[in-house]
Amino acid sequence: MTEEDSKTQFTARVRHFAEILNPLFDPTPYRDINQLFEFVCVLVRASGMQDAGWDSWYESQAILNDLQGLSKLDLPPDKFPESNRTRLRLGLLSYCHVTEMNLPYVLLANLLRLRLGQKYAMDPFADLATVVGKKRGGALRLPSPSKKIHRIVELSKKANFAAIGSALETIHDSAVRNAVYHSDYALTDRELRLLAGTHYSKKEGVHTPVIELDELNNLVVDTFAFYRAFFALYERCRKSFGDFHNTFLPYDGHYKGVLQLLFDDESVLSGFRVYWPNESTGEYSRGKMVAQE
Repeated sequence: MTEEDSKTQFTARVRHFAEILNPLFDPTPYRDINQLFEFVCVLVRASGMQDAGWDSWYESQAILNDLQGLSKLDLPPDKFPESNRTRLRLGLLSYCHVTEMNLPYVLLANLLRLRLGQKYAMDPFADLATVVGKKRGGALRLPSPSKKIHRIVELSKKANFAAIGSALETIHDSAVRNAVYHSDYALTDRELRLLAGTHYSKKEGVHTPVIELDELNNLVVDTFAFYRAFFALYERCRKSFGDFHNTFLPYDGHYKGVLQLLFDDESVLSGFRVYWPNESTGEYSRGKMVAQE
């Protein structure tokens, strides 16, 4: 496959996933001010009190950009005698990182919750955490991506967006993730060999510890196409609120609050501020920490 063919394939897959995800970012169902506020909370990922520099999303973007940049470099053969395998290893690390990110799972779960008439939850997977060990009260084990995906599959079916859950199940391969993160794999010029666990091969219709590179490439392409579509729609949705610049909306009919949406320097929705009749205000906003010289 030529580089041009690869780009065409990737673009087609991005469009495919964008068609599946696009309805979830439609603001039309949230015309009521209370529903709109819940939608805004989802988009800005409202959480507890934290200073700048505590948002993992910026670091995730940075490391994925770094890995992609490294994979495109001309690798000198004296230092990288297996340049194709080097790029594949970087791709596997990127695959593991992007499928481990918590942010997409939280966003998807909350967008689906809103479609079901539920409220925004700072941690929609909190009940899936388990306590292990008895010493010092035990340690909290956070839910794995597989458990989060299972929750999203359930929500997507209830909200009549079953294709979203199916797409997530398609691109998440825990056997590949575990093999890479635990160094339980061997790489050849033709295949990835899992030393623990098996992968379900759509091509062969069986579970196997051997993944041919063309099938592995399809998995990685679909994964990054899904997340490219997801984050493009997410950013577009946040930018679509630009018409609310310097607009004040009545909020909370009982306490008579006034809602103002906040935007960053690029006119992207970043938070909100609520003014109350007693002259107090409540505010939440997200922003990237500025590097200090």
